Amino acid sequence: MAMAQRDEADRSASSLAGKRKPRKPKITEEMRANAKANPNSWLYVIDEAFDPEGPVPSWAVVGAYPVNGAGEIVEDFHPNDRYRPSPKALGFPEPRNELEQLLQLVRTNHRPAADLPRVFLDSTLFVYALSPVQRTVIGFHNTDGQVLVPAYTAKTLVPSEWPHARAVLGRDMVPLLAGHPVAINPHDRLTAIVPSEHLDKALSDERR
Repeated sequence: MAMAQRDEADRSASSLAGKRKPRKPKITEEMRANAKANPNSWLYVIDEAFDPEGPVPSWAVVGAYPVNGAGEIVEDFHPNDRYRPSPKALGFPEPRNELEQLLQLVRTNHRPAADLPRVFLDSTLFVYALSPVQRTVIGFHNTDGQVLVPAYTAKTLVPSEWPHARAVLGRDMVPLLAGHPVAINPHDRLTAIVPSEHLDKALSDERR
């Protein structure tokens, strides 16, 4: 049985964060009122995942509209080249758990991939099983001939052709990997491959 890599999906998902040009934000009545109170200024549009009343990093600013002397918004939107759209702005589904949330943040360049192993350890994942009582993990060859161990963050993502899927805590998987990397959600839009040595290190770091 072969497990195909979602190379195309990986490329398209990663390009969403780094290359997608933000749409011209819709001007709301609240924005008009804000502009009226601040003539001869700029009206900054903040990514919807951030509270504009709180601290906002520069890369969470979508861009800005100029405001003229009469307090009217000039519809000449200036996009921020450093803007990194949040998962919410890109329309990603609401994450069901911490690992799914982190996968979204890694894919959108809001968190480093190095954070994945630590969260993986305390996450419940669903792995391939030939029977409900199986206690080993099974890997499959991908298109490059590499053996990967597929693990899904939700049972609804498990391929329908699998005979069984058993729930296992990430940290309990690590000793069973025999050096093979884990492919998290390999058939989903948001996927990641985590080398077993990174998981081993996350476990050993915990013991220090």
